[in-house]
Amino acid sequence: MPSANLDAAIATAVDARIVNNGQSCIAAKRFIVAESIADRFEQGFVDRMRQLKVGDPMDPETELGPLSTSDSVKSLDAQVQKTIGAGGRVLTGGRPVDRPGNYYEPTVLTDIPKDSPAYREEFFGPVASVFRVKNIDEAIELANDSRFGLGASAWTNDPAEQDRFENEIDAGMVFINKMVASDPRLPFGGVKSSGHGRELGVHGIREFTNIKTVWVD
Repeated sequence: MPSANLDAAIATAVDARIVNNGQSCIAAKRFIVAESIADRFEQGFVDRMRQLKVGDPMDPETELGPLSTSDSVKSLDAQVQKTIGAGGRVLTGGRPVDRPGNYYEPTVLTDIPKDSPAYREEFFGPVASVFRVKNIDEAIELANDSRFGLGASAWTNDPAEQDRFENEIDAGMVFINKMVASDPRLPFGGVKSSGHGRELGVHGIREFTNIKTVWVD
């Protein structure tokens, strides 16, 4: 949102998209940005994605390594190409890296149609989908227009907006001005097609217990 620390949001957005080379359930996948700051967000985000060092995961300087299998590259590229074919636009990347191994270019998509994979499916690789909205109402509506609901990260310094995101985003976890992360002290889990129940924290411990009911009259 416009009140967010944009530099911090952009830096975190890149980290959140490429965690585990994008192959994480809580890696950020859809980026919903207020129209008034969208140009600046896109420029900074795309620049940082382009600058990522792709290479050997054993090299300490590598920022983005390979995907787990060659099939993962093929399925990810199929999703990207289908999105482009439906009218999506590539701001950077958009194809496998021409080198040995299961590498895919850091990719940013925008102008994403509702009937495309980038809108409806999860991408398990370094492909980000950027959406523009007019206001917080559209942001929440778009965020909830998904069959998934694991984690969400909302960036705003407006207390009223923070309150709305916390209460109105339909996800198992909502982080404000912070990347979604797993913490053993906190319950972890989602809603809708992202599952039910929780692991970790006191709620997670209870998932592994059988409560015994005893009624004596």
